[in-house]
Amino acid sequence: MPDPYHVQVATTDLEDLARALELLDARADLNDRYRKMLHESQALLNEPQIRLTQARGLAKRLMVLIKAAGPDFPDTLGRQERDTLTAGTEKADDLVFRPEET
Repeated sequence: MPDPYHVQVATTDLEDLARALELLDARADLNDRYRKMLHESQALLNEPQIRLTQARGLAKRLMVLIKAAGPDFPDTLGRQERDTLTAGTEKADDLVFRPEET
């Protein structure tokens, strides 16, 4: 596998992450520190391409933000929103735990 620092990822391939971050922005009760992390992540996704290492970092941030939203957060969501969160989580898992498949 090539050096992930030099591999570029189209942000269009990260739409599930972006939608999950948007959902957290709209629905999660996050403190200022987590909200700043969320907005920085969203800003990075406005670029046409980012490094694979950045994409993995975004995936890890999503995992942290979901935990910060609280263990009951998914239960507060409707079916479609839960599906959005699940899709984002699955993409994050792929980037972090199965990078060779990404």
